[in-house]
Amino acid sequence: MDVHTTETKAITDRRRTFAQARKFTLLWAFDRESTLRRRTLEHLQQEGFSVIMIPISPDVVRRARQLQPSLVIIETLKMREPALELCRGIRQLYSLSRTALLVLSASTSEEERLLALEFGADEFIMDSLSAREIVARMQAVIRRFVWDERSADSYLPHTFQASRPWSNSPMKAGDIEIDESAMTISVRGNVIEATCLEFRLLHYLLCNQGRVLSRDQLLNAVWDAQFVELRSVDACVRRLRNKIEIEPVRPRYLKTVRGAGYCFQAVETTANRFKRSERRSLAVHA
Repeated sequence: MDVHTTETKAITDRRRTFAQARKFTLLWAFDRESTLRRRTLEHLQQEGFSVIMIPISPDVVRRARQLQPSLVIIETLKMREPALELCRGIRQLYSLSRTALLVLSASTSEEERLLALEFGADEFIMDSLSAREIVARMQAVIRRFVWDERSADSYLPHTFQASRPWSNSPMKAGDIEIDESAMTISVRGNVIEATCLEFRLLHYLLCNQGRVLSRDQLLNAVWDAQFVELRSVDACVRRLRNKIEIEPVRPRYLKTVRGAGYCFQAVETTANRFKRSERRSLAVHA
């Protein structure tokens, strides 16, 4: 057996051991029969993943809530209402915030890819790819969500690991507070529903307050940039703004720097701004 074959076998064995140790379960929802799915399933099982197949229906969200899978795959011919509503339904559940969501579609339309990302998908894959590449991309998506387990450090993007030492004290910036140990985001005192990816993106931006970060920098730090397109960053930023900003179209925190990227700017809390305005009003009438 040559060196290359030996190394390939060792990598495959490590992946299989990792998947079995973590007991990764994938929930695959589909709207049609396909030979690609059968071939992909064989590769996933060889890698040690447990895969549950179910037709696309309202029942998928209930099953996902019960199973708490590592990845939900939505295989659809076109991004029509059933698939979009399924994306929305999964992303509305806080209990599934650590579950990755992937859309596998025959569509080549950029509009449909963006639509899937806007509705909460973490990745969009065209089914014209080979079964092996689809499995590799699925594993890449899962690795983005395996980040808070110390035993899985080797599956994290290196730049994200080194972005800031872990702390038991919450990070605060204006009305926003991040609790790293609980992996929660609070805005104006209320915990919001955020996916693992959204948490990681906001965490990285907060660690680099005041710095302009390009989309490429964010991809390398937060995503597995090998399989992700720049539009994924824009879609995730928009979802974050809808959750943390009072007026998402006029963001106070998550700023766009045209031609450069994004920048997180800490601003005064709403409560302090109100108190300062009140004191100024009293001083005027004194």
